[in-house]
Amino acid sequence: MYRHRRERMVSAMGAAALVVFSAPELLRNNDVEHEWRQDSDFHYLSGFDEPGSVLVLRGGAEPRFVLFVRPRDPERETWDGPRAGVDGAIADFGADAAYPLSELADRLPDLLGNLDSVFYRLGRERTNDDVVLRALEGVRRLARKGIG
Repeated sequence: MYRHRRERMVSAMGAAALVVFSAPELLRNNDVEHEWRQDSDFHYLSGFDEPGSVLVLRGGAEPRFVLFVRPRDPERETWDGPRAGVDGAIADFGADAAYPLSELADRLPDLLGNLDSVFYRLGRERTNDDVVLRALEGVRRLARKGIG
């Protein structure tokens, strides 16, 4: 079902990329969090229900479906519940490629290069906006050098 949804989205986008961040975790007070729910668009396209993740869907380029996720961490999983990790993102959720979330800023410019458009919901979360805008600036720098 999720693969079919991604294929329809890629077909509609053409040579473009879609970047979707997972819903943020929000603290209610001190160490108590509000109940977390995945961003609807993120879940609709991936079925991946973990915070701290980013979906990149690319049309006209491989890899088409990329997930950036929190790595496995047995100590944190004791408190927060199990994580799919990089391997699980590929094996269980069908990602063509998956990377630790810590690599997002380094890898995103390459994933957004050589495409006609980038679709991203600007203005929801300032820190996410900054990551995407820096990546687009990186794409522009590469283009000036004739790469991308």
